[in-house]
Amino acid sequence: MTRFKVTTKLRKGIKDIQGDAISLNVNATTDWNIENMQVGQVFYFDAPHHEIKKLCEDILVNTLLYDYEIDYVSE
Repeated sequence: MTRFKVTTKLRKGIKDIQGDAISLNVNATTDWNIENMQVGQVFYFDAPHHEIKKLCEDILVNTLLYDYEIDYVSE
């Protein structure tokens, strides 16, 4: 088994409603000027190396909406 980190984010051109809401809230309650906030997910898990792409595309990630990146985690 190999340890993986899979990071997702919305594909370019898809409106990030969560990111917009966070930006609005931060900008309304602080002196900061947050722009282009993007919200994603990070998954950490152990899996067989040869199954990782299938696992991502069949279960973890809706590839119509999200891009993803697979990283190997060394322990």
